[in-house]
Amino acid sequence: MADDLQQNRREFLKTAARYAVLGLLGMGAGLLAWRGKSGCTRNGLCHGCPVVAACGEPEALSYRRETR
Repeated sequence: MADDLQQNRREFLKTAARYAVLGLLGMGAGLLAWRGKSGCTRNGLCHGCPVVAACGEPEALSYRRETR
């Protein structure tokens, strides 16, 4: 009986560690995907964009320089 209890505890800890690592990997991948997104939704077409004044994309910076 003590051997079964030890085996169950060991299996529980293995499974818990496996799911914890899986969760951390999922959160890390989600963070990388979230940080990698570009803020531009108009594919670099700045003319007529409502957020061009506050945009930090290189295309928006050059557009603002050219249209002063």
